[in-house]
Amino acid sequence: MRTGRSRHRPRRPGFGLIEMTVAVMLLAAGMVVTLRVIGWVAVERRAVERRERAVLEASNLLERAVARPWDGLTPDALASLRLDEATTRALPGAALAWGVVEEKEPAPARRITLEVRWRDRAGQAEAPVRLVAWIYRREAAR
Repeated sequence: MRTGRSRHRPRRPGFGLIEMTVAVMLLAAGMVVTLRVIGWVAVERRAVERRERAVLEASNLLERAVARPWDGLTPDALASLRLDEATTRALPGAALAWGVVEEKEPAPARRITLEVRWRDRAGQAEAPVRLVAWIYRREAAR
């Protein structure tokens, strides 16, 4: 004869198989999203570092150009100024373009334009860095 016990096991508190599966799936989905965000942040950080490097190199080159004498401010003379070798390695497909425009009025001046271009990892052109400086002839400033 049987006692009053039922054939079913008593319920124990805790995770069952379905709850455990759902928890593992949620954890996996969270990890995938986290890893993608970390990868995206790393790519963006490298892009910002490349842009900062381009701005710094462009400002250094423009400073060297501005320090030249008036007669040395020609496109041919400025073409001798090149990007640093480390910058060329850091910026894929880096290119440098100089522009010099002569202005007569109100005083003799030259507008020097420097543009640094490079490509991203996918080969797409990044937004260039452009810097401009105005140089006035010293005799006209007196």
